[in-house]
Amino acid sequence: MQASIEVRRTPATPALLLVGAAAACWLLLCTCSFAVSTAHISSAQLARGYSQGKAVNPTTTFRPSDRVIHLVVVVGNAPDDTKVGATWYTIDAGGSQNETLDSASGTLKNGEDHVDLTLSNTANWPRGKYKVDLMLDDKRDRTIDFEVR
Repeated sequence: MQASIEVRRTPATPALLLVGAAAACWLLLCTCSFAVSTAHISSAQLARGYSQGKAVNPTTTFRPSDRVIHLVVVVGNAPDDTKVGATWYTIDAGGSQNETLDSASGTLKNGEDHVDLTLSNTANWPRGKYKVDLMLDDKRDRTIDFEVR
Protein backbone atom coordinates (compact mmCIF):
# COMPACT_ATOMS: atom_id res chain seq x y z
CA MET A 1 0.00 0.00 0.00
CA GLN A 2 1.35 3.34 -0.98
CA ALA A 3 0.47 6.51 0.79
CA SER A 4 0.40 9.72 -1.09
CA ILE A 5 0.75 13.17 0.32
CA GLU A 6 -0.80 16.02 -1.48
CA VAL A 7 0.59 19.50 -0.83
CA ARG A 8 -1.72 22.37 -1.47
CA ARG A 9 -0.31 25.85 -1.78
CA THR A 10 -2.53 28.72 -0.91
CA PRO A 11 -1.57 31.97 -2.55
CA ALA A 12 -0.60 34.66 -0.03
CA THR A 13 -3.17 37.34 0.38
CA PRO A 14 -2.12 41.02 0.28
CA ALA A 15 -3.00 41.37 3.97
CA LEU A 16 -0.73 38.46 4.88
CA LEU A 17 2.12 39.95 2.84
CA LEU A 18 1.62 43.31 4.59
CA VAL A 19 1.75 41.72 8.04
CA GLY A 20 4.94 39.85 7.09
CA ALA A 21 6.59 43.02 5.76
CA ALA A 22 5.63 44.97 8.89
CA ALA A 23 7.07 42.22 11.12
CA ALA A 24 10.32 42.21 9.14
CA CYS A 25 10.61 46.01 9.42
CA TRP A 26 9.95 45.91 13.16
CA LEU A 27 12.58 43.23 13.63
CA LEU A 28 15.09 45.23 11.59
CA LEU A 29 14.45 48.41 13.59
CA CYS A 30 14.79 46.58 16.89
CA THR A 31 18.15 45.07 15.96
CA CYS A 32 19.70 48.19 14.40
CA SER A 33 20.75 51.30 16.20
CA PHE A 34 21.11 54.67 14.59
CA ALA A 35 20.83 58.26 15.69
CA VAL A 36 19.52 61.32 13.98
CA SER A 37 20.71 64.57 15.48
CA THR A 38 19.10 67.92 14.89
CA ALA A 39 22.15 69.71 16.34
CA HIS A 40 23.23 72.74 14.34
CA ILE A 41 25.71 75.55 14.80
CA SER A 42 23.82 78.70 15.77
CA SER A 43 26.91 80.92 15.80
CA ALA A 44 30.68 80.73 15.58
CA GLN A 45 32.86 83.71 16.45
CA LEU A 46 36.58 84.23 16.57
CA ALA A 47 37.60 86.45 19.46
CA ARG A 48 40.46 87.69 21.61
CA GLY A 49 38.77 86.39 24.75
CA TYR A 50 36.02 84.26 26.27
CA SER A 51 33.84 84.78 29.34
CA GLN A 52 30.69 83.04 30.59
CA GLY A 53 29.82 81.42 27.28
CA LYS A 54 30.39 84.54 25.20
CA ALA A 55 33.08 85.76 22.82
CA VAL A 56 34.95 88.77 24.21
CA ASN A 57 36.25 91.24 21.60
CA PRO A 58 35.05 89.27 18.56
CA THR A 59 37.16 89.86 15.47
CA THR A 60 38.65 88.25 12.38
CA THR A 61 41.78 90.44 12.58
CA PHE A 62 44.33 89.66 15.29
CA ARG A 63 47.62 91.21 16.38
CA PRO A 64 50.84 89.18 16.39
CA SER A 65 50.84 89.52 20.20
CA ASP A 66 47.38 87.94 20.58
CA ARG A 67 48.81 84.67 21.88
CA VAL A 68 45.43 82.92 22.26
CA ILE A 69 42.75 82.97 19.55
CA HIS A 70 39.31 81.82 20.68
CA LEU A 71 36.63 80.19 18.58
CA VAL A 72 33.37 80.39 20.52
CA VAL A 73 30.75 78.04 19.07
CA VAL A 74 27.08 77.96 20.06
CA VAL A 75 25.15 74.82 19.10
CA GLY A 76 21.36 74.62 18.90
CA ASN A 77 19.41 71.41 19.66
CA ALA A 78 22.56 69.73 20.93
CA PRO A 79 21.98 66.36 22.57
CA ASP A 80 24.60 65.11 25.03
CA ASP A 81 27.79 63.89 23.35
CA THR A 82 27.54 66.35 20.45
CA LYS A 83 31.12 66.83 19.28
CA VAL A 84 32.44 70.22 18.13
CA GLY A 85 35.91 70.46 16.61
CA ALA A 86 38.21 72.87 14.83
CA THR A 87 41.31 72.51 12.70
CA TRP A 88 43.46 75.61 12.28
CA TYR A 89 45.58 76.30 9.17
CA THR A 90 47.91 78.88 7.71
CA ILE A 91 46.85 80.08 4.28
CA ASP A 92 49.87 82.33 3.77
CA ALA A 93 51.70 83.51 6.88
CA GLY A 94 55.36 83.87 7.78
CA GLY A 95 56.54 81.89 4.76
CA SER A 96 54.18 79.02 5.55
CA GLN A 97 51.39 78.12 3.15
CA ASN A 98 48.51 75.70 3.59
CA GLU A 99 49.90 74.03 6.70
CA THR A 100 47.92 72.54 9.56
CA LEU A 101 48.69 74.36 12.81
CA ASP A 102 46.61 72.50 15.38
CA SER A 103 43.22 71.01 16.15
CA ALA A 104 40.92 71.15 19.15
CA SER A 105 37.60 69.58 20.07
CA GLY A 106 35.02 69.50 22.80
CA THR A 107 32.00 67.37 23.62
CA LEU A 108 28.80 68.95 24.90
CA LYS A 109 27.32 67.39 28.06
CA ASN A 110 24.47 68.04 30.49
CA GLY A 111 22.56 70.53 28.35
CA GLU A 112 25.58 72.61 27.36
CA ASP A 113 25.13 74.66 24.22
CA HIS A 114 28.55 76.27 23.68
CA VAL A 115 32.24 75.47 23.56
CA ASP A 116 35.41 77.59 23.50
CA LEU A 117 38.09 76.13 21.23
CA THR A 118 41.47 77.85 21.27
CA LEU A 119 44.64 78.17 19.23
CA SER A 120 47.67 79.22 21.29
CA ASN A 121 51.21 80.28 20.54
CA THR A 122 54.08 80.98 22.96
CA ALA A 123 55.60 83.45 20.48
CA ASN A 124 54.06 86.18 18.36
CA TRP A 125 51.97 85.01 15.44
CA PRO A 126 53.46 85.58 12.00
CA ARG A 127 51.54 88.17 9.99
CA GLY A 128 49.37 86.75 7.25
CA LYS A 129 46.21 84.87 6.40
CA TYR A 130 44.78 81.91 8.30
CA LYS A 131 41.62 79.81 8.43
CA VAL A 132 39.81 77.45 10.77
CA ASP A 133 37.56 74.58 9.68
CA LEU A 134 34.67 74.06 12.09
CA MET A 135 33.33 70.53 12.54
CA LEU A 136 30.04 69.33 14.03
CA ASP A 137 29.92 65.61 14.84
CA ASP A 138 32.95 65.02 12.58
CA LYS A 139 31.40 66.78 9.55
CA ARG A 140 32.76 70.10 8.29
CA ASP A 141 30.18 72.81 8.90
CA ARG A 142 32.04 75.93 7.77
CA THR A 143 35.38 77.64 7.27
CA ILE A 144 36.23 80.97 8.88
CA ASP A 145 39.06 83.06 7.46
CA PHE A 146 41.09 85.40 9.69
CA GLU A 147 44.22 87.53 9.57
CA VAL A 148 47.09 88.51 11.77
CA ARG A 149 48.26 92.07 11.04
